[in-house]
This record gives sequence, C-alpha cells and structure tokens, in this order.
Amino acid sequence: RRIINKFQNLYCEVSSILIGIRFKSCPLSVRFLGVKSTNCPWCTVIGENTIFGGGLYLDAWDTYYFKDFKSNNKEIKKQSLDCQLIIGARCNFGAYNHITSANRIIIGDNLLTGKWVTITDNSHGETNKDMLMSNPMHRPLYSKGPIIIGNNVWIGDKVTILPNVRVGDGAVIAANSVVTKDVPSYSVVGGIPAKILK
Repeated sequence: RRIINKFQNLYCEVSSILIGIRFKSCPLSVRFLGVKSTNCPWCTVIGENTIFGGGLYLDAWDTYYFKDFKSNNKEIKKQSLDCQLIIGARCNFGAYNHITSANRIIIGDNLLTGKWVTITDNSHGETNKDMLMSNPMHRPLYSKGPIIIGNNVWIGDKVTILPNVRVGDGAVIAANSVVTKDVPSYSVVGGIPAKILK
C-alpha cells in the first residue's frame, strides 16, 4: 500500500508539472489535482503555492469563432498587458471550479473557494432579439467588464460570480450565491442576487 501511495504521489507531482509548464507563468509550487480543460494557457499567470482541485476548467479566450479578444480589449491594450487571467499566490480552488475569461479576471492572494464555483466575465452573446435567434454556440462571446477579486477572499460552494464585478479584500460569499454587483471589503454577502448580510 505504501508503494502504491508513493507512485500515486509521484504521478500527481509529474502530471502537475506537465500541466503547469503550459502556462505563461506558473511556478513549480502550483498544484493541479485534475484538469478537465485549459484554453489559452499563454494568457494565464498563476502565483506560487496555488492549488487547483480536480475537475478544473480554466479558460482564457483570446479568440472564439474568429473573434479576437486580445486586440479588441481596450483595457488590456491600455495597460500593455497580454494576460487575461491573473491568479495570485497561495490560492486554494475547490474541485470542479470553472474560471473563464474573454476580458480580464484578476484574483488576489490567499483566495479560498468551495466546490462547483463559477467565475466568468463573459457570456454567449448579448440578449437582443437578433442574437437570441441564433445558435448559442455560434454567438460571439460578450463581456460587460472584468472581474477583480481582492486578497483573503472566501467563496463558498456553488457560487457564481458574473462579469463587471469587484470583490473587496477579506470578503465572504455565502454558498449558492450569484454575485452580480460589487462586494465591499470585509463584508459577508449571500443570496440570488447576492446582498450584504453583514
């Protein structure tokens, strides 16, 4: 049993390193415990000692159905940065998290998430009639704005954070919440849509 455990640990270490080297910046201390999808890893920067749970979807879209998000993103052009997904150090992401960016997502240090958390700055098209009459898979990705999450934030199970939201330092987001507006620092929010509880 000990030998099997050693081989399993070695396999996890090697597979984690092989996944990590695909990213633009990803220290060897980052751990991937299982990845379902990584799109455009060259648009992603990850800080040291960050851990991702199994079933991870981590996507930064630079193109989608021939639309170029890098060149159209004024904020990225203005700041002369080419990374759309920036994750801080010592973060711990639960299993089955889905993080997807076509605009920009910045996550600070020491984030803790539960399972099944979705953080997305984009959707499949706008909600005008012409767009709604087309196949959702063929609609261009649309973003209302970036997501910025501060340091020391705790996000509970099954939370969804939608575009154009800032989450302040030390905030707590209760399980099953849908965050549609800014969350002040050092507050507790919950509900659909999320409101300040404390």
